[in-house]
Amino acid sequence: MKKQLLTLILLAITSLSMAQTATDFTANDCNGNSHNLFTELNSGKVIVLCWVMPCASCTGPTLTTYNVVQSFQSSNPNKVFMYTCDDFANTNCTSLNSWANGIGVMQQSWSLRFSNAAINMTHYGSPGMPKIVVLGPNHAVFYNSNNTVNATNLQNAINNALTTTGLNENNLPASSLTVLPNPAQNETKIKLNLLNNADVILECYNLEGKKVQEIFSGNLNKGEHTISVNLEPFTNGMYLIKFSDGKQSQFINLIKSN
Repeated sequence: MKKQLLTLILLAITSLSMAQTATDFTANDCNGNSHNLFTELNSGKVIVLCWVMPCASCTGPTLTTYNVVQSFQSSNPNKVFMYTCDDFANTNCTSLNSWANGIGVMQQSWSLRFSNAAINMTHYGSPGMPKIVVLGPNHAVFYNSNNTVNATNLQNAINNALTTTGLNENNLPASSLTVLPNPAQNETKIKLNLLNNADVILECYNLEGKKVQEIFSGNLNKGEHTISVNLEPFTNGMYLIKFSDGKQSQFINLIKSN
C-alpha cells in the first residue's frame, strides 16, 4: 500500500513538472502560415496561448489578454505574440475569426488564430475556458491560468519572460543556479555561484504570474552562496524562482509537494 502511494505521488510530481514545460508543436494558423513553437521561442519571442471554446465566458478574459499583449507592441515590437486557439480544434477558422472579431480581439501580425489539435491545452494541466499560458525563453512557463486572467499578473509574467529573452549564457550573472531539494516540502536551498559582486534579488512567483515572496535582497560577493527558503507558507504546486542582479535575470522551477 505504501509503495502504491509513493508511486502515485511520484507520478503526480512528474506530471506536474511535465505540464509546466512547453510542449513543441508545428501548426498552421487560420491564414495557412506554419508556426513551430520552439523555433519561435528560440528566436526570442514570448508566446501567449489563449484557448477558447469560443463562448460567452471566454469573452472578458480573452479581451483582457489581447489588451495586455497589445500594450507591449510599442515597447517590445515583434517580441510578444498572442495565439487565440480553439480549445479542441472542433470550431473552424471561419467561426473562430467571426467570434474573435466580434469581441474586439482583432487579427494582427502579433495576434493570430489557430484551430489545430497540435496546440493541446492539456499539456499545461487541466482545461479552462479560457486557458491562458505564457511561454518564454528556455521553453519555460511563466503564467498558467484557467477561466480568468489577472491583467497585472499577466503583465508581470510577460515582463519576466522578456527579461530573459536573448541572454547569452556566457554573460549571465550567475554561472550556476540550483534549487535543492526539488521537489521540496518545508524548506529548500538556492545555491548560486556569482561571477562578480552583485546586488542580488531572489523572488518567487506562482504560475499565475503573482509574486508570492521576496526571498532575498542585498549585496553578495563573487563566489558561491547558499540561501534557505521556508516553504511552509506555500501551497503545493510549481513556482518560478527569479534571480536578478538588477541588469539580467535567470529563472528556475521549484515544486512544493508535501
